[in-house]
Amino acid sequence: MKKNKSILLLSFVLASTLLVSCEDSIDKVNSPIPYEQIGGYDNSDEVAAEHLVSKFSFDGNIADSKNSITDGTGTNVTYGTGIKGEAYQGSASSFISYNTVANSVINVKSISISMWIKTDPHTGGAQSLFMLPKKTDFWGNIFTLIEGTGPATTMLLKNHIQKDVTPSISWAGQFIEHGGTNVLANMFGVWKHLVWTYNGTSSTYSIYIDGKKLEIPASIAKRYASDPTTGGAPYGELANSEVSKFIIGGFQQHLGAPWSDPDGWMLHYTGLMDEFRIYDAALTDNEVSALYKLEKDKR
Repeated sequence: MKKNKSILLLSFVLASTLLVSCEDSIDKVNSPIPYEQIGGYDNSDEVAAEHLVSKFSFDGNIADSKNSITDGTGTNVTYGTGIKGEAYQGSASSFISYNTVANSVINVKSISISMWIKTDPHTGGAQSLFMLPKKTDFWGNIFTLIEGTGPATTMLLKNHIQKDVTPSISWAGQFIEHGGTNVLANMFGVWKHLVWTYNGTSSTYSIYIDGKKLEIPASIAKRYASDPTTGGAPYGELANSEVSKFIIGGFQQHLGAPWSDPDGWMLHYTGLMDEFRIYDAALTDNEVSALYKLEKDKR
């Protein structure tokens, strides 16, 4: 009997040890598996982190998580399903007005604008996605517009940059237009990642769709301070002036004084917008690609 008790005790110890060992193995199997890095980054906020000056995620609020653009008021703002959490849902009367803009945004010399958009063709004018206003001018400092083209498969996009210096230059404010053979294809009805950059050192403009750099002619990519055919110098670093407020989903004229009433062609953005970012540098090809993939992966 004593021998049997010893055998029974030994069996219990062995069984207990095996059970613990199995549980340890299960815990190891079920432990979180780390994400693979994309472009050397674990999440989207790591991409050019030292140059990210403003970020709007629109997860149920209009706040800039970098606190560079603040004191905001939303007009008829609603939210929809975004590429990552929620997204700003525009309409014919929606926009967001911010009263305070930090120097980190005002004083950008180079810039990258990144956002996800999902919109449909429209007619009747131009929709403004965002604008950094200018108090003393009909046009603002920096902004992005989508021209109305009617039912179409191509998007006529216009970006605007500003260089106000003393003495002034002939081509201080510049529209960079994707029209004619350079319109953007397959941009409507689905989420598209849009990034455009301007490098103040090389005076070069670039645009990316879904992480890929588009081939554009030198007449669009290279920017000049005046007519290059008559000896115009490169455009150089940006210089915004008379900055007042910031607007998402509309033109500066939608903000009231000191601007006059908006013209009839000045339309609010009616689509969805998500993960809107401003950088004070021109992102590299790898950084744009990584940003696209990480945000698409909801990281």
